[in-house]
Amino acid sequence: MYDIELILKLCYYINMNTMIMNINIYPGVDLIVEKNIISLADLKAGKKGEVFSFKGGKKLKKKLDSLGIRKGKQIKKVSDMVLKGPITIQIDNSSRVAIGRGMAEKIMVKVIE
Repeated sequence: MYDIELILKLCYYINMNTMIMNINIYPGVDLIVEKNIISLADLKAGKKGEVFSFKGGKKLKKKLDSLGIRKGKQIKKVSDMVLKGPITIQIDNSSRVAIGRGMAEKIMVKVIE
């Protein structure tokens, strides 16, 4: 496990006294700090992102693969229900799919400006 103080110092040096926003830390071979990676549920309606990773097991990945949602695909969040309803997304400017909010929270996307 990583030392939280070390991680906070790293984030501090990256941002040099600026406010830390939308920074996720992924443990791996090396410590990877990625900026602008958020869950699909947190992506604003009308914004685009590229699928970065999944926070689930084999069943989730198989289900998403059958819907056409794969790592590296560009997706656009078309609509978002206010009271935790389904989320509609457009995959690679073609097909539209509605998925549940719980599933959308497990899909990590890199925001495309």
